[in-house]
Amino acid sequence: MKITKIWLLPIVLAGIPVGAAAAQPVSSLYHVYMGALYGSPDSQRALVENGNGFAGAVGIPLSAEGNRWHLELGATTRTFKTPKAISSSFFRHDLTAGLMYSWGNRDELTPYVKAALGLARNDIIPDSEDETGFTGYLGAGLTRGFGEFVRGRVEVGANYDEWQDGYVDGTIQAGIEIPLGRKKVVEIERIVEVQKIVEVEKLVPVAAVDGAAPTIKEVEVIKEVPPPDSDGDRISDAFDKCPSTLTDVRTDNNGCAITQTLVLKNIVFDTNKATIKPESQSLLDASAEFFKQQPDMRSVIAGHTDSVGKDASNLSLSKRRAEAVKAALIQRGVTANRLQAIGLGETLPIASNSTDGGRAENRRVEFLLVASATH
Repeated sequence: MKITKIWLLPIVLAGIPVGAAAAQPVSSLYHVYMGALYGSPDSQRALVENGNGFAGAVGIPLSAEGNRWHLELGATTRTFKTPKAISSSFFRHDLTAGLMYSWGNRDELTPYVKAALGLARNDIIPDSEDETGFTGYLGAGLTRGFGEFVRGRVEVGANYDEWQDGYVDGTIQAGIEIPLGRKKVVEIERIVEVQKIVEVEKLVPVAAVDGAAPTIKEVEVIKEVPPPDSDGDRISDAFDKCPSTLTDVRTDNNGCAITQTLVLKNIVFDTNKATIKPESQSLLDASAEFFKQQPDMRSVIAGHTDSVGKDASNLSLSKRRAEAVKAALIQRGVTANRLQAIGLGETLPIASNSTDGGRAENRRVEFLLVASATH
């Protein structure tokens, strides 16, 4: 490939947008990139075939808000295959600094372009042909977040290398980005309603003394009235996104449950059976409503017994009771794939099995709640 291909660089660079729509309302983040690289050499390179290598980079945000513009400092190394008659492979190493533009929030499925300049080292045999010179890079790719701590990234690009008469090599990269400096902003809102109540107390004497008029006393009382909180999770109904949370469930600042273990204290079964008694139906109704309000919530339903009886029988009984609770929730409209029933028998007591009260506590059903919005 002749050196005239260097004119491709300013042409493509001119196509990179210099303005963009308003940035996404997210904080810009530094990132570290690590990936595998597949290189396709210029067809004019003699005695060289496709090869593999590695790529790495550090991305520096160029604005306080949004993940659009980054300065990326990168390095690549690749080994091009050579014929068996040649005793050494062809090595190429690049150090570059480039400008990256992304069309949106890089945590979502987002395309980007990148242009970079730097130095390239061609390491071959004979050593007299080794050379360090100018390189330019143009690439385009996609990023997508997987959770809060990692992104996937794929990229295709072209390297200009001024070595000898000038070459343009193709590359394909795939790897991961790790965003750095992410901050979680927690907003806590508190509403205090103050109601003014005026109480009037009339004190009328049994008999007027010396013709005095009855005494009237006015008392002004200021009372602070807490905002309504129907499910008792300390998040007022005005801001509660999950207003039917079960009793004793720990919630986030939106009033929705977080990952935890919850003992269902009022699920009662017939003795040595998996038949749920009628007095437990109201708790099952409330539990079903709880799951319907939080569609991302998953649960393992774990059955437990006391130590009375054989281990195998207790294990079987605990599993059947957990299955009964699962079936009751499904019957009330909870999707089956959100629930898993297991039996743990007498293996995990929470109280002593030497007293009636302790054994009653150990005969229980638990929800092992897992809150998962995206993963």
